[in-house]
Amino acid sequence: MLHYRIAERGKMHALDKNYKEALRHYKEAMKLTQQEKDSELFYQHYSQCVMETLELSGAYDQVISFCENYREFLQDKEQNVLVRKHKAFVSERQAIQHVLKEEQEEAKALLQDIQKDLGKGKQPITDELLGWLVRGYKVNKDQLTKLQRKHNYFIVRKESVNPKIAMDLPEGISPF
Repeated sequence: MLHYRIAERGKMHALDKNYKEALRHYKEAMKLTQQEKDSELFYQHYSQCVMETLELSGAYDQVISFCENYREFLQDKEQNVLVRKHKAFVSERQAIQHVLKEEQEEAKALLQDIQKDLGKGKQPITDELLGWLVRGYKVNKDQLTKLQRKHNYFIVRKESVNPKIAMDLPEGISPF
């Protein structure tokens, strides 16, 4: 599974805040998964890695666009529990981008939709962030980061990366 090794190297780049290289590795890993049997799970994971990297690099509009497109894609799927949960995760990520852009009303609407669909207590970040926004608090980036870390929002964490299997891409390969 070459894609897995390349994605692990991308995660190492992300942890080093080398977001351009992280994205290059993730996108190549995503291309390679298309050739694999049962690739959807890997593709979803790598998509989350891409969104996380874009968010950390400050590309909030790109994440919003990615989330909107992904949520549209999920509309055509059977709305079982897993799809609804994944849609909530993507909606929550989009809402966070709106908060980072100081677009509280857009964030609030997305978070309210998540609670309507899943109920309270299912998405801790949604519940806490929505509570702050409903009460009129202005949430800054530091507060948001603390909330995200508290609830393990970030999937790329040092303890979850396996550097022993990581594989660098040659310079000439560019999925951009």
